[in-house]
Amino acid sequence: MHHRNKQRSVRFFDKECVMAKSIKLLCCAIRIVCLSSMLTLVGCHKTQPIEIITSQQIKTLSEQDIIAMSVQACREMDKQAVIISNNHRLSRRLSMLTQQLPHTVNGISINYKIYLNTALNAWSTANGCVRMNSHLIKSLNDNELLAVIAHELGHIALKHGIVSFRLAPYIEVNRRASDMVLIVKEDLAQQFELDADNYAYTLLEENGIDTQGLVSMLVKLPLHSFSSPSSHPSNRQRIDNIMQKLSRE
Repeated sequence: MHHRNKQRSVRFFDKECVMAKSIKLLCCAIRIVCLSSMLTLVGCHKTQPIEIITSQQIKTLSEQDIIAMSVQACREMDKQAVIISNNHRLSRRLSMLTQQLPHTVNGISINYKIYLNTALNAWSTANGCVRMNSHLIKSLNDNELLAVIAHELGHIALKHGIVSFRLAPYIEVNRRASDMVLIVKEDLAQQFELDADNYAYTLLEENGIDTQGLVSMLVKLPLHSFSSPSSHPSNRQRIDNIMQKLSRE
């Protein structure tokens, strides 16, 4: 459990300040850790917050406001990462594979970058950013990589980032513009993962791509493979969900 200091000084946003400051926030989906059996903590640093956006203030933000925050989130993350050049073999491979999938989702253009990073990770934001680590790409075959990409497109298509933002009871904004903490119910976050898998399965099938990649990808990745509380369902649960679909073919 993440314990909070009751003596800290917290300044609340007024309505005008929400709109001015919110564009500088880092949107959700940067890192997810378990806060409790009921809640999931989304954020990237454990610094003490200096601002709070309340649930009422969140309601004043439009979908376009939240997407604008995602744009800034993506820029901030890109600044902090080592990005592989477009002419690198991994970038050329990713570009070739993504030609098999839609270039826009919900009218939003998808853009891809590869981070030089040994973690097996990929993420997306509401504005169409899809970011993948180099070691992940090296670890997966083409079908498995397409499965990961389709899963991330599912999060964008189903507006999971926007929904998570709107349902947050509050948002903590930390000292650096790239730091924020967003609370999401664990069961909701897990359902988002299953929904994104279902979207990916349909997308791959519609584009003539082997859906078995969804299963073999999960077998290879050690992330979320245990049943302890997490923002993701266990890999076993996700595999069983996909296998049920395969058995109906």
